[in-house]
Amino acid sequence: MLKNLKREKPWAKLRMTRRAYEAARPWAKSGMDRQQFENIMLAIPDEAIDAIKLEADAERLVDAMFGQAGE
Repeated sequence: MLKNLKREKPWAKLRMTRRAYEAARPWAKSGMDRQQFENIMLAIPDEAIDAIKLEADAERLVDAMFGQAGE
C-alpha cells in the first residue's frame, strides 16, 4: 500500500489537477482502459511529456493567432 502512495500520479505527469484529469478522461479518448493508460503514462520519461506538451501548446497558440489550418 505504501508503494502506491509514493508512486507518481499520472495527472501530475501531465501537469494537470486530479479533477481536470478525471474530467478530461484521456484514457477514454485514447481507446484504452484507465489502468492501461496510466501504466503507459508512468513509463514515459518526463522530458518526452514536456516536449509533447510544449508542441501541443505551440500548435494551439498558432491556431488561435492564425486560425485552423485549411480554413
